[in-house]
Order: sequence, then structure tokens, then C-alpha cells
Amino acid sequence: MTQIPIAEIPDEGLPLSYSEDPAELDLAVPGARFLQPIAVDLILVKAAQAISATGRIKTSVTCECVRCLSRLLVPLDIPVATQFLPALPPLPPGEYRMPPDAAEDYYYQDDVVVLDDLVRQEVILAVPFRPQCRGDCRGLCPQCGQDLNVGTCACAPPPDPRWAVLREYLKGK
Repeated sequence: MTQIPIAEIPDEGLPLSYSEDPAELDLAVPGARFLQPIAVDLILVKAAQAISATGRIKTSVTCECVRCLSRLLVPLDIPVATQFLPALPPLPPGEYRMPPDAAEDYYYQDDVVVLDDLVRQEVILAVPFRPQCRGDCRGLCPQCGQDLNVGTCACAPPPDPRWAVLREYLKGK
């Protein structure tokens, strides 16, 4: 867990550069595997109660193409520009509307900034939702499973079901 006491952040800012093991961050992304540590390069700057965090997070993830199921390596280079604010006092139970500009902020408690949530959330949001090996991936044949990027198959294309009534009519003549 990467914790930075606010008292250790000088006025000119605190540059941080470290690697984080994906297993320690509990990165549960379906269909994605992290093969290398996550490289974090940030600068923390104090501005009154707010702590601004700017920099980059870099890693690579392997995913399956959603069309042809081949494995692909996706490099992630995530720009970070956010801020940490003092934790809000606990609210009574119920629903509350969060202002849209506060949705991108993070919070700290006990004068300690914990960077794990920032790294975890930024990486999870950067992993492609529907990864494709290439933009023009042709996928798999729905009948025989042949990878259509490698070659064509001998399967006849399935008949269009919208013409089924006409086909039945013509068979009767």
C-alpha cells in the first residue's frame, strides 16, 4: 500500500516514481491479464487542503480479441490529473447527489494520501472494454469456427431468415 503523509510533501511538490504489483492492487478485470508491474510516475503538490496529483501510469495488459479470440498485448499509457481532498464527514444513511465535478476527485484521511485507489481505478478504466486485434478483424466463422483473418472456410453463408417465406413459396411451385 502506497501511503504518503501530507507533512512529507514539500511546497515545490513531491515527485514519485515506483512500480506496483497488479496482484497487490486487486485488479480484477475480466478477460485481462497483467504481465508486468504497473509503473507510476506522479508529482504531488500541496495547495491549501487539496493535494494535486499529475503524471502518468504505464503498464501492459493481454486481452482476447472479442471477434477472433486471439491474444493481444495492449499497452496502457494513462495520463493522470486529479486531486485529493480531505475526507468528508460521514453522512446519514440515504441517497445524495454527487456534483459532477467531484466525481473525479479522491479523498484522504488522517493527513495521509493513499495512492492505491487512484492507480487501481485509472488502470481499470483504461483497459479496453471490447478489445480487437485490429480494426478490420473478420472474426470466426459462426458455423465451423475458422479464423477468417487467416483464411476463408468452405461453409456456405447462412440463408437470410427474412426471405424464408419467399423461399418456401417458391419451393411449392
